[in-house]
Amino acid sequence: MKKKVIIAVVLGSLLISINLSASIYNSQIDDTIRIKAKDKSEIMIVVSDLNDIENVNSELNAVMDNLDKIFDQLEVSLEGMDSVINISVKNIDEKLFVDVKGVEDDENTDICIDISKDINFRKPKTLHGFTLMELGMNNYLEKGKFPNDNAEQYSVKPWGSWNVALGGGIRWYFTKPVSIDIAASFSWYNFKYADKSTRVMQTANDVVFSSDTLGADYIKSKTTVPFINLSIMPMVHFGSKNRGVNHKMFRLGAGVYAGYRLGGHVKHVSEMNDTHSKYKNKGDYFLNSYRYGVKAVFGVYDINLFAAYDLSTLYAENKGHELNPISFGLNFTF
Repeated sequence: MKKKVIIAVVLGSLLISINLSASIYNSQIDDTIRIKAKDKSEIMIVVSDLNDIENVNSELNAVMDNLDKIFDQLEVSLEGMDSVINISVKNIDEKLFVDVKGVEDDENTDICIDISKDINFRKPKTLHGFTLMELGMNNYLEKGKFPNDNAEQYSVKPWGSWNVALGGGIRWYFTKPVSIDIAASFSWYNFKYADKSTRVMQTANDVVFSSDTLGADYIKSKTTVPFINLSIMPMVHFGSKNRGVNHKMFRLGAGVYAGYRLGGHVKHVSEMNDTHSKYKNKGDYFLNSYRYGVKAVFGVYDINLFAAYDLSTLYAENKGHELNPISFGLNFTF
C-alpha cells in the first residue's frame, strides 16, 4: 500500500475513533456505534454514555486544525511500511496514541505513535459569566411563625412585599455535572404592611409599631431596605443539553449569602379631606447592618425557582422584634 494511502487510513481512523477519555477506554460497560464505508470497511466508536458523543466535536476540531503536523509525524513514522493490517486509536491518561500493525519488508511490525504533543486540544470552557435578575415575595418569621398568624401590627402582605435583585457573577464548572456560582448583587427588601395604617417609629432604644388613628384613607405603609450581597452556590446540572451558561435543562443548588445594608426608609401614603399626604423618612430604624442566610434553587432552562431565609434578624439585637426575612420567587441566569 502506498504511503499516502496508509496515512489517509490512519488519519481517517483517528478522526472517527477518538475515545472520549481514559475512563471510557477502560470501561467494561460501553455503548458502541458502528460506521460502515462503501467498501464494507467498518469503524467502531466505543463510549460509556451516548450523551458524551457531543464532546467528540472539540477533539475533531483540534485534529483538523493540526493536520499538517499530524501528516508530517505519520509520514516519518510510517516510512518504509508496505501495508497496514490493523489501526487503533487510544486515549490513555489524556494522551492520544495511534497503534499501527503492518508489514515492512515481508515482516510484521508494530508502531505506536504519540500524536498528543502535536495537537492543541481546545479544553471545554469551564468559566462562564452570567447576569442575574430576581423577583420574589417577602415575609418574615418570628420564632418560626408568621406574624400574620397572630395579626401583629407589623404583619406584611406577601403579595406586594417584593424582593428585587440585580447582579451578575461567574459560574465555574469544575466537573461536568457540578458547578459553583459566585455572584454579587444589589437587592431591595420591600415590606408592605397588611394594615395600611401601620406606623413605624424609632425611639431612643428601639423600634415601635402602632396604628394611626386619624381616620384617613390609608393607601400604603411600607419599609424598604437595600443591600449589596455576595453569594456562593454549588449547583448540580442534569437533563438534556441546553445552550448558554446553563449547560443542561435542569439544575439544583443550595448555598449561602451575605449582605451589607446600604440604607433604608419608611414610607406612608394616605388621603384625608381630598388632601394626598406622603411621608418618607430615610433613617436607621435600628435595622441590622448585615444579613446572611441560606438559599436553594431549582432551575429549568434559564428560569429558576428560589427560596431564601435570613439567619440574621431584620432589626438589631434587642432593638426590635426578632424577625427573620424569608423570600421565594423566580430568578433568571443568562
